[in-house]
Amino acid sequence: MDAEPPVDAPGPAAAHDDRDPPVELRVHGVAGTPPELMLQLVPAVRTDRAEQPPDDDDGAITEWRQPPARPQLRAWSWGSLTSGRWYQAFYLVLLPFMLANLAGWALLASPDGGPPTGTGDHADRERPARGVRIRWCVLLVRLAALLVTTIFAFWTQLVVADLVTYQWLVRHAGWPGWTVGAGFAVTAGVLLAVVWLSRIRTRPTRRHVDPWAVWTDPAGRASLHHDQPPMWNSPGINVGLRRLHLSAALGAVALAGCWPSAGGWTTWRTAGLWCAVATLAAVAVLTCWISLADGEAPGSADPAGPPRALRGHGLPPAALVRHGTWPPAAAALALAAVATGGGDTAWVGAHPFLPALRGSALWLSLAVLVVAALVGVVQGRVVPAPGTPPRRRDLRRANAPSILLLAAAIGAALGAGIAEQVARLAGSTCSVGPCVVVGDTVGWMAIVFTSILAAVGLVVALCWLALRLVPRADGRRPPAAVALRSLTVRGSWLTALLGALGSLATVAGIAVALARGGLPPVSAVPVAVSATVVGTLIVLTLGLLAAALRHRHVRTPVAIGVAVAVVAVAAVVVWALRSGRSWQVLGVPLPPSTFAEFSLVVAILLPTALVLRRMYAAVRSVAARRGVGVLWDVGTFWPRWFHPLAPPTYSDRAVTGLTDRIGDVEPGEVFVVAAHSQGSVIAGTALLAANPRTPVALLTFGSPWHHLYGEFFPGYFDTGATAALVDTLDRRWRNLYRDTDPIGGPVHDPAVDASALADPHLRIHSDYWLEPEYGVAVARLERAIRSAVQHPTPGPSERTGRPAREQTTPTTR
Repeated sequence: MDAEPPVDAPGPAAAHDDRDPPVELRVHGVAGTPPELMLQLVPAVRTDRAEQPPDDDDGAITEWRQPPARPQLRAWSWGSLTSGRWYQAFYLVLLPFMLANLAGWALLASPDGGPPTGTGDHADRERPARGVRIRWCVLLVRLAALLVTTIFAFWTQLVVADLVTYQWLVRHAGWPGWTVGAGFAVTAGVLLAVVWLSRIRTRPTRRHVDPWAVWTDPAGRASLHHDQPPMWNSPGINVGLRRLHLSAALGAVALAGCWPSAGGWTTWRTAGLWCAVATLAAVAVLTCWISLADGEAPGSADPAGPPRALRGHGLPPAALVRHGTWPPAAAALALAAVATGGGDTAWVGAHPFLPALRGSALWLSLAVLVVAALVGVVQGRVVPAPGTPPRRRDLRRANAPSILLLAAAIGAALGAGIAEQVARLAGSTCSVGPCVVVGDTVGWMAIVFTSILAAVGLVVALCWLALRLVPRADGRRPPAAVALRSLTVRGSWLTALLGALGSLATVAGIAVALARGGLPPVSAVPVAVSATVVGTLIVLTLGLLAAALRHRHVRTPVAIGVAVAVVAVAAVVVWALRSGRSWQVLGVPLPPSTFAEFSLVVAILLPTALVLRRMYAAVRSVAARRGVGVLWDVGTFWPRWFHPLAPPTYSDRAVTGLTDRIGDVEPGEVFVVAAHSQGSVIAGTALLAANPRTPVALLTFGSPWHHLYGEFFPGYFDTGATAALVDTLDRRWRNLYRDTDPIGGPVHDPAVDASALADPHLRIHSDYWLEPEYGVAVARLERAIRSAVQHPTPGPSERTGRPAREQTTPTTR
């Protein structure tokens, strides 16, 4: 290491007298920092030239020692919750669903129920109903989530039932027509596998609890500091929505198979069509019923006692949601499978693909765009806290709609990549011409995604350069890392940019398709546009490479070799585009000879291949799962109240487990929770629900509490939540951050925030405990705890007149 750890600074290790040493519980952030690193067991500490960066290329002799022993230093590790099982490698398939669920939590309309106005058992009965605006916002996001599920179902059906069974096996290999019906059955099997992958996994001590017994809908009511227990004790809404999503997916697959343009026996097809329509109508009605109802149950479940049945006000009967939609969906799918067996040879010869699936892309795109726009309109704006001026040009209202569009786009891109690669591999078996056709929709998707990627990358690069060139108040230009962090301040501008570009491209595509009766060929892209996009991406790639090599202090010969290799690849790509020559590698043109092929490789095939490769590596390696688990550490903090097929949340165990640990602190014990990055979000949420028997303290460092969570989830991580945490801890909270850290930042409370730390060694977001200020902050919090123990002050409940927060024990995720 290049600096002395904080244990030698005046702090918890420098102890002191005959008093009991303080317990410092370190909570890691994303990527699951191993406990031995948090406990500073490895690596060793360098004792010579500690002020210089670790550059031993000259072969100098150095001296090292072990870190001092600190038995009271503890590491609280939760990373295995998101990467401990092999099947979690397949969560990448659920990424679009996770984003759709996050969109619901990014709504500006905050939980408007407020704190209970009564006390004791009357508090729940006197809580006001959730408002009209939040009900409509919840409904719109859930409808958009159903559309994302439908997109996934249609792409699955396109690959399995259309490309493989119909085009390849029936048309090319001459298999009988009933094979298409078998393809529908396989499609249903894939959807069931996805539902199994996202299943609710209950805590070991609560496996006997029936999730349908707690039939409530706390969306728009529960919050971090007003009514947190329902966030971890409301399994009914998850299983109910999951049943509706499965029925909607099966109904959509059956609808495409029974569409009037499809071949087969007319009687069976008509019956299946009406069953599918009835299924989708029932799903829509039940979704509206659930979302627009009050959803609150009188009282709450007692986590420590026996489970009892709960039903929210106005919700439909649980039995209707549980058994009212899947029977017609299953019947519709069975009828569709049977009807396709009657397709005659003439119909098969006249239709190169199943026509209903091709026409669905336009209307699904239009539906997602309309619902996302309605979300942006209905959610309103953020109401600032009293005494806080409103933000000018507040772009946070674009977060939820943009995330919904991004979820749909990623789902479509993943499906398109698999479909295109399957078509190319299957087409390589054809002797004359392509026997498997996907269509121009995938090509246009790739072109749009590549163009948006180039535009966003160019805007970000120009903004970064502008920040680098503009001098600060002291007349000096900010370092590169500081300029990068400035881009993440109020980072909603980036999601707004993505949403605006995606909306414009979608509107333009829909307008052209409706006006022309279909999309034009992909070769219609002007040369000037294609050259600009390709040139921009090449320049951005070279710039990122140069920045990465400089940041990692790569030796000059290695840096030159890497740069030459990348420039050579870029030159080959330019040559292939200009000459139109390429070679087929597993059906993929390398290097791409046209702009359409270039876009397909960049935006569709390459990301899909990386996802599949990552999934394969994650199945075999825990380390690879930890790399993928970064997505789930951030994205699955929230309960699945908006999209039930997202990966299971971990917070019902991480937050409540830490709450219980804090509740076990003995009276008089000096206990400091030191949380880094995502761990600070977990620790702060746990402390808001805890009822410790003795004063405790919180040290956060590199915390996204306000910097990112307050920006993208303002309805929950608002000034009220921050003030409640400060009040709970009686200001025994210290927050450290660096001006180079793009993730962590201040919480904007002068009593909590320290001054921004200097970062001469460019540690950016890691190794905060190596800073001298870390030990100083721990020592300060220790003194505050000892003072509070010697001179106790009224707790939060006595100061506010409200009942103390109850501890939570989760029933299920």
